[in-house]
Amino acid sequence: MCANILITGASGYIGGSIVTEIWSRKSEFAKAVQIHAAVRSQEQAESFSERDIRIAQLDLGDKSAVVNYVLSNDSPSTLPINVSDLFDLVINNATSIDPNVALNLIVALKEQREATGKESYYVHTTGLSAFDENTNWPFGEVKDTDPVYDLERKSADTYIVRQVDTFVVQQLKAAGVTGFLIFPPTIHGRGSGTWNQLSPRIPALVKASIKYEQVYRFAENRIATLAHISDVAGFYAQLLEAILRGEQLPTGEDGYYFLVSHVVPWWEILDRLAARLHSRGLVTSASTKTWPSDEMAAESVGVPVKFAYSMWNSSPKVLCEKKDLVGWKPIWNKESFLERLDDEIDDFLELGMPKSSLLDSLKPKPGN
Repeated sequence: MCANILITGASGYIGGSIVTEIWSRKSEFAKAVQIHAAVRSQEQAESFSERDIRIAQLDLGDKSAVVNYVLSNDSPSTLPINVSDLFDLVINNATSIDPNVALNLIVALKEQREATGKESYYVHTTGLSAFDENTNWPFGEVKDTDPVYDLERKSADTYIVRQVDTFVVQQLKAAGVTGFLIFPPTIHGRGSGTWNQLSPRIPALVKASIKYEQVYRFAENRIATLAHISDVAGFYAQLLEAILRGEQLPTGEDGYYFLVSHVVPWWEILDRLAARLHSRGLVTSASTKTWPSDEMAAESVGVPVKFAYSMWNSSPKVLCEKKDLVGWKPIWNKESFLERLDDEIDDFLELGMPKSSLLDSLKPKPGN
C-alpha cells in the first residue's frame, strides 16, 4: 500500500531536506511513500525533475486550490478513484506565522475524511523561539511533556508564533484531524534539498562579519539551542515511519515535540567564527566586539530589533523528552558543530545568503 505525503515548503531549507531524507531512505515504509512536493514556481518544480516525486505547484493561501489538490490527488476526477490515492499525511513547513496556510491544509484533510472516511495526519513545523524570553515567554524552562498548549495559550497574544501554534491545535481539534507540532531550534549545516540549502542564521552572521570586517556579538551571552539539518530531517522521517507503523504517539494538545541535539553559548560560537574568518583574512581581528547598537545589529541582518534578538541571540530553555518516542538519536553534537564551523563559511561563500520567506515577512515595510 502506498502512502501519499504532501510536503509544503519543499523548495525551502527544512522542507527540501525532509523531501530528500524520506525519498532517499531504504526502509520498507519509506519505499512505500509517494511524495507530493508543494512549491511556488516552475523553476522550483523543475529542480525535482530527476526524482520520482509529484509536484504540487500551489498557492497555499488559496483555500479552494489546496482543497481541490488534496481531494483529487492531482487527478482530473473530482475524487480519487482508489483509497490508495488519498493523502495520509501533510507536513507543513511553509510558514509558522501564517494561520491561513495551516487552516487551508487542515480543512482539506477534514473534507477528505468527510468525503471518503479516510483518516489522516497533519504535521506543523513551528519553532522554539516560542519559548524564549526574547519573545516574552513568561514561564521559564519547559519540557515537551508539560502542558505546553495551555502555557502557549496563556501567552499567545504576545508572539505571533504562539498565536499560530494554539490556532493550529484548536483547528485540528475542530476538524477531527490528528496533528503534531514540531519545534526545531536554530538549525545549522547544508541542507540536502534541491533548491534552498542554507538557513539564514549562521550565513547572516558570516555576511555581517565580512561586511564590517569584524565579528560582533550581543552584550548578553545567551545559550543557543542547535541541531544539524540532517538530524532535523531525520526526525521527520522517523516520525513518518512511526505513524505508518501505527504507533500510538501523543497528538493534538499533547503533540508537542522539541528538537535540540546540542547547546552552545552564542559568544563561543562567535569567538570561533571570528578566529576562522580572521585566518582567511575576511575580518581584521580574531576577537569579537559588542554591537555598537541594537539598530546596527538589526540593520545588518535586515529585520527589526526585536526579531534580531529572537533569531540571533535566542536562548529558549527547553527539555526534549519525547524524542525517544520516535527513536530520534541525533548524530551532531557541540564538538562536531564547532569543529566544522569552517563548513558554514564555505557554504556561504559558495551559495551566498539564502532567500527566506520568514525573513522577508519580518523586514520593515516602507513607511512603517
